[in-house]
Amino acid sequence: MCAICNFKIEFGVGHPLALSVALATRKAIEAGLVEPLDVAEGALSSARMRMSSVESLNLLQARIEGAHSENELLALPDFYVFLIENDTWGFFHATTEGFDPDIVPEIPDVTSDDPTQRSNILVTSEAGLRAWLNGRLNAGIALRDLLAYVDAPEPSKTALVKMFLRAEVVIAEAG
Repeated sequence: MCAICNFKIEFGVGHPLALSVALATRKAIEAGLVEPLDVAEGALSSARMRMSSVESLNLLQARIEGAHSENELLALPDFYVFLIENDTWGFFHATTEGFDPDIVPEIPDVTSDDPTQRSNILVTSEAGLRAWLNGRLNAGIALRDLLAYVDAPEPSKTALVKMFLRAEVVIAEAG
């Protein structure tokens, strides 16, 4: 499993593009491209949403690992995934055994004025991620329509976009 991050800070770690992704996700839900998440009310709602987010990150990890050789994984830059519905962060650091579940990453830098200092981050909604994982949403469309946004300096951005496109193609070919 990738590292699920519980950052111990006094303010929420969000991302400046979270609102744009949220609006694009709502538009995709209304167009029938993405299924809305089942957000049950009640005392355990928050815990269920967190568990669902963790499950989505695990599915993403499996998809990426299944589509890339060991050398391809090791060539990937470290990156975060930010699921906007409940501010869940995952951190992906490749090792020879897949992504490291025990790594404790630094808090991502989402605000640096120097783009080369910003962290590599995929900003998406869990609803959009699940639509992609289920084959209902094409990665190229998700990126184009801001359902997913790779915020990273070049060449990391290019590498991460290629990673997602490859994960989609390899899985489609296997199915």
